[in-house]
Amino acid sequence: MKYILGILILFLISCQTTDSSLTAETIVDRAIEYSGKSKLNSHSLDFEFRDYFYESTPTCDGFKLKRFSKTKPIEDIVYKGELTRFIQDSAVALADTTAFNYFESVNSVHYFTQLPLRLKDNAVNLKKLGTEDIEGKTYHKVEVKFSENGGGVDFEDVYIYWFDQKDYSMDYLAYSFLVNGGGSRFRKAINRREVQGVVFQDYENYKPKQNTKDVDSLGIFYNQGRLELLSTIENKNLMLRKVVLNCN
Repeated sequence: MKYILGILILFLISCQTTDSSLTAETIVDRAIEYSGKSKLNSHSLDFEFRDYFYESTPTCDGFKLKRFSKTKPIEDIVYKGELTRFIQDSAVALADTTAFNYFESVNSVHYFTQLPLRLKDNAVNLKKLGTEDIEGKTYHKVEVKFSENGGGVDFEDVYIYWFDQKDYSMDYLAYSFLVNGGGSRFRKAINRREVQGVVFQDYENYKPKQNTKDVDSLGIFYNQGRLELLSTIENKNLMLRKVVLNCN
C-alpha cells in the first residue's frame, strides 16, 4: 500500500512539475499545433467579414493582406507595413490619418483570424501569468506585449490569452487599447470548426460595463457578469489555397 501511495505521489508531483515548467512559448506552440494555423504560411486564406471580402497570402516578405468591398470597386492592400488603396484598379493618394485608419482596420481583421499563429511574430513578447478559472474551467493565462521596433503604432497595447490546459485551444482573449481615449475588450470563442485541416472560430465581443484599461482582470469581470456583449465577430466562407513560394 505504501509502495502504491509513493508511486501516486511521485506521479502527482511529476504532473505538477510538467505543468509549472511550461513556458509561455511552449503553450503558444502547442496552441498553434492544435489550431493548424501554420498552414497559413503556405496557403492563402479567403473569407468574408461583414461588408468585405478578405484575402491573406504568404510571401517571402511576410503576409500580403487584402480587403475588397462587396459593393464598390475598392481594394485595400497591406504589405510591408504600408497600405495602398485601389479604386477601379488605380492606386489613389490618401491622407496620412485616413491611410492609418484603413491600415488598422484591414490588419486587425486579418490578425484575429490568423491567431494564434501571429503570436510568433518577431515583435511579440510573451509572459506566462499562471492559470485562471473562467466559467468553472482552468486555463493557462499568457500576456502579450509588443516591442516598439516592429510592433506598429499600437505597440503599447496589451493582450491576454487563455488556453485550454488539455488541448491548448484558445478559448478567450482580451486586449487593452489607447486610441480614442482607451479601453479594453474581452472575446469568447464560439462556433469553432475545422476548414481544410485548420481550426477557425468566431467570437462574442464584450466590453466592461465601466470603462477600464485593466485587461488583466477581464476574465474575473466576465465571471462576475461585469461585461456586456457589444457585438459578434463572424467570419464566413473560409477557404484555403496552396501557394508555392520560391524564396531562394
